[in-house]
Amino acid sequence: MADTLRTSGKVSVAVAASRVLGLVREILFAHLFGVGAVADAYQVAYRIPNLLRDLFAEGALSSAFVPTFLAALVGKDPEELNKNPKLGEGEVTLDREAAYHLGNLTLAGVLLATGTLSVLGIIFAEPIVGLIAADFEGGNLSPEQAAAKLELAVTLTRLMMPLLTIISVSAVWMGMLNAQKHFMAPAWAPAMFNVTSIVTGAGLLIFDPKDELGIVVWSAGTLGAGLVQACVQLPALWRIGYRPLPRLRGLGKHPGIRRILRLMAPAVIGLAAVQINIIVNTRFAAGLGDGPIAQLSYAFRIFYLPIGVFSVALATVTTTRVSEDAARQDMEALAASAGEGVSAVWMLMTASTVGLVVLAEPVVRSLYFSFTPEEATATAWVLAAYVLGLLPYGLVKILAPVFYGLDRPRVPLMASFCAVVTNITFNALTYRQLGAPGLALGTALGATVNIVVLRLSFGRVVGKLPGPGASARQLGALLGANLLLGALVFGAWQGVSAGLDALAVGGKLAWGLRVLGLGLVIPLGFFSYVGALRAAGYPGADLLWSLPAKVVGRLRRRGS
Repeated sequence: MADTLRTSGKVSVAVAASRVLGLVREILFAHLFGVGAVADAYQVAYRIPNLLRDLFAEGALSSAFVPTFLAALVGKDPEELNKNPKLGEGEVTLDREAAYHLGNLTLAGVLLATGTLSVLGIIFAEPIVGLIAADFEGGNLSPEQAAAKLELAVTLTRLMMPLLTIISVSAVWMGMLNAQKHFMAPAWAPAMFNVTSIVTGAGLLIFDPKDELGIVVWSAGTLGAGLVQACVQLPALWRIGYRPLPRLRGLGKHPGIRRILRLMAPAVIGLAAVQINIIVNTRFAAGLGDGPIAQLSYAFRIFYLPIGVFSVALATVTTTRVSEDAARQDMEALAASAGEGVSAVWMLMTASTVGLVVLAEPVVRSLYFSFTPEEATATAWVLAAYVLGLLPYGLVKILAPVFYGLDRPRVPLMASFCAVVTNITFNALTYRQLGAPGLALGTALGATVNIVVLRLSFGRVVGKLPGPGASARQLGALLGANLLLGALVFGAWQGVSAGLDALAVGGKLAWGLRVLGLGLVIPLGFFSYVGALRAAGYPGADLLWSLPAKVVGRLRRRGS
């Protein structure tokens, strides 16, 4: 497992930068617009093109386009390449002309399809927003307030709908670069999206426009950020000979395009389950008055940080190994590869869960420093409910690709739909009583059902899965280490809180002392947790223990 952690650590750098910058972007947004009608209207408006982007562009399109483009690049039949991925390595002559022709056909098709969807979204923005947000009726809003909130969300939706087309083009170019092993530009492109948004927010801090004018400027900046994300990849493509010339002629007859469409269909269905969850939660939250939609978004950004930094990187490495094992039909090696990823996820995600549950409120108050104490407490409850899903979310990212590699896409599809049914049922029954934290809890329960289905299916299809679930010793080590982590962090933070109360300071000084306190408590929790696992012989704990020293050593060498 040490090798898996070491390799995924390299992949994590760009992902971590993007996630951290995304968190900075969210903090800046929260400082500018807070928790209320304006923030809710933006979140709904942004969600519409973003959901379509996740569904078609960065999800289904990417998974279908990359192997097809690679097949054209190496001059091989796509199905033959699937059976033997190593056909794409150095022993073949690359046919860039054929691959770039397919790339430009795909680009034309994407522009046509997503451009049409964007135009339809602009025309029918009002009924779409009304459907997703239930016209913002309910909660503590008067009919006039609900109508004004709906009108603002419709305006912002029309402004940001072209983002669907821009990011879809970015996804095509990202796939072309990744297929040719040029990873840096596509890895950093999402980070540039966040940088552009942060620059827009910094400008708003200086000029301080009114809320509604400010949110319009922020939305325009979001559209510009998407354009930057796409365009930063063009220089790398240009250097390897690609010229973006969309071609419609022969679009319907090209075998590569037909294969992309065929592969996209099941991927769209599988991803639709996740998007339905998001839409349903938004609709429930819209009926709770001003604030819950924004609270869910702010909490989700913190919740997704450990997933983005740890699970995505681990999944990237594990998926590659699992795909090779599946191609050889070596079930024993496949189970071992998946087991390494599972053990690492258990180690990283259980600690993240315990730490964020205990420190939910100080983390929210430190990051979203402009919140009132009431707003921070409400968002912290949402975060605490969300993080109960960290472990199942991380495990899904490891196990779901196993079934795609074994050509059994129906298993993760069925797991996703079971998760949706669980989430919708729970939230429909409890959202009035539990509010926004209940909606986050429903998401966590859905993820738990998802991983239960995948885990049971793994045992039936592949065999025994190594890891904490199959090892009483590993499970006991994790339980003891997490109890130690929770007790130490809780006690240490109570001491910090008592000190802050005794000092009776406020404003920026109180915020600075709170951040300093977290800066002391979090390393204490980390070293106690990893030290306990190391003493118990948990796989990978030695590497995690030595990681801080290695990072400091590298920084010193670079500085000298």
